[in-house]
Amino acid sequence: MDELKDTLRTYLDNSRGAMLWKAEGLSDKELTRSMVGTGTNLLGLVQHLGFIEYGYFVRCLGFAVEDRYYDALAENPDDSADMWVAADIECNEVRAFYQRAIEAANPNIAALPLDAPATVPWWPEGKRDTTLLRLLLQMNVETARHAGHADILRESIDGATGMREENNNMPPYDAEDWTQLHERILRASNSR
Repeated sequence: MDELKDTLRTYLDNSRGAMLWKAEGLSDKELTRSMVGTGTNLLGLVQHLGFIEYGYFVRCLGFAVEDRYYDALAENPDDSADMWVAADIECNEVRAFYQRAIEAANPNIAALPLDAPATVPWWPEGKRDTTLLRLLLQMNVETARHAGHADILRESIDGATGMREENNNMPPYDAEDWTQLHERILRASNSR
């Protein structure tokens, strides 16, 4: 079981790193700009992931969350409060919040067995009682999903793509190669 937990943590750490990398080197406006109709934005994704890291790996495992930023989000009556960042909040504060959430989650993940009980109060009745294993699976999916969102948002902002800085996992194309691929895909789509 330790090997499984280590594997799940490795994948989670990779997705966490991707999220943080996608939020580096941009202006505050670029980080918080809504890029789609749902309001999805890079910094909102980082904030959301910090909020649910604290939720799943601290609160749901029976530990007290000791973070005022988390408390403010949890007490906000707006259902989407964790997905966007108010103008009076510094972008670095949100990144720091995500880092704190990860730092609070990791010791709990390390200390508990995969079958450790957990309760997720916002899940439907009858499904709320679960285990650390299920939370790790849930958080891996959630973080990877949002890292994919972040990748597309970042590409829309400045063209940066890829999985991580040291390994972007993209073909070694130059700008002309990407343009030709894009045109080829458009032609195929338009011919349907």
